[in-house]
Amino acid sequence: MGVWQYLSLGRKSLKYKLMIAFSLMSILPLLVIAYFVTNYVFPETQADMFQASAIVLFSLWVAWSGYLLAKELIIPIVNLAIETKIIAGGHFDSNILLKRDDELGDIASAVNSMTGKIRGYVKELQEYSKKTASLNVRIHRKVLTLTNLMRLGDLISSGAKFKEVANFATERLAQELYGGFCAIFTREKTGTYSLESFFNDSGKNIVVTDIGPELPSMEKFFVRDECLMVDSRPRKGSWQEELRKKLAKVNVVLFPMKVNANIVGIIMFGNSAEGVEFGDEDVDVIRAYEKELVLGYQSSRTGERVKSLEVVDSLTGLYTFSYIEEQLQDEINRAVYYQRPCSMIVLSVDDFEKYSDHYGASKAKHVLRQLADLLSASVSPVSKIARSDHNEFGVLLPETNKRESLEMAEHIRGKIEKMELSTEANDRLTASIGVGENPIDGTNAKEIIDKARQYMEKARAQGKNKVMGE
Repeated sequence: MGVWQYLSLGRKSLKYKLMIAFSLMSILPLLVIAYFVTNYVFPETQADMFQASAIVLFSLWVAWSGYLLAKELIIPIVNLAIETKIIAGGHFDSNILLKRDDELGDIASAVNSMTGKIRGYVKELQEYSKKTASLNVRIHRKVLTLTNLMRLGDLISSGAKFKEVANFATERLAQELYGGFCAIFTREKTGTYSLESFFNDSGKNIVVTDIGPELPSMEKFFVRDECLMVDSRPRKGSWQEELRKKLAKVNVVLFPMKVNANIVGIIMFGNSAEGVEFGDEDVDVIRAYEKELVLGYQSSRTGERVKSLEVVDSLTGLYTFSYIEEQLQDEINRAVYYQRPCSMIVLSVDDFEKYSDHYGASKAKHVLRQLADLLSASVSPVSKIARSDHNEFGVLLPETNKRESLEMAEHIRGKIEKMELSTEANDRLTASIGVGENPIDGTNAKEIIDKARQYMEKARAQGKNKVMGE
């Protein structure tokens, strides 16, 4: 090791350098004191001017050397503090540009090492935050899907018609999957498809009615694939390009509804967003809806079959009102063809609830059976009689115009008023009656029945025990 290298302060510790700096700076006041002592206290020892000047210059050099050494120490400390403060403010991309072989260099190196670790931790936290955000989105989506499926299940359990179930499902699916559109087609016995429900949440004009005729030709693809997709990925077949053209270049998923491996309908979801690629999660959502929709479809069809079997009212033996409405429609069709009239009488027993509350349900049921027998005995064999609800009855009168129907209704009203009851001798029942005729009061069964009910309510409002038909 050379002499100069040995004497160099570069490798000395910070404590050693500070001791030297302050020692050198403290020599100046000592020399000044010595000067005053030699000149004023002991003047006999006074040196010549040259010696005094040399002492002063030497003192200044020593002090300046101490100042430079102190400056070399203080400025790096200040810079270190500033750069450390910047890093502490969150700028972890910064580094302390201080390279020394003393304690300051060790501090700078330690801070840089710690900053590097913090940068790594921050990066990991950012990646974790992205993963967490993505996971939260997926969880929210699954919760939303589960909630909608539960509501869909409640709707099916309540006995809702499939049309209502399909409307709910299309709306929720369109909103869940990218805010697009959703349609449900049901397969007819002829093999064609009819649009059951459609909901458009895309904000664009989407027409799906032209797709119905194309669906039968696509059934063969569902033998191999669970569903058909057309999105931003390269096309696999010409049918995909044709389908995309028909749907104004939108992305689309076709998912079959199957009962015992037989297709009963098709769910179609789509949107017009750019760069969309449908994934497994999208298919999982549609698959879950498909299972509920199939249950709704089967439940609705079963309900329709059961309803079609409900022809006779179990209490009175009369027809049910749903059956009589179908019969009325048949009579209207026949009347239009042969240019003949047909009418419908609807009657309701006045204040029957009070009678039932007073005498009890058993007596009330007995009276309803009496009314059924009275009506059956009052009309011709070709007429059909039905009971709607608690105390409403209907009479279908083929080949009968409004005038004849009003006369028949008045005859029935009079017989009800005179009907003897198996209760107190002075008890009597009355009825408010309305009459509707085709085509004066409507062109289909529902319109005529609704009009007859309006006349019945009008008779009740005008004092009850009346017949109204105009």
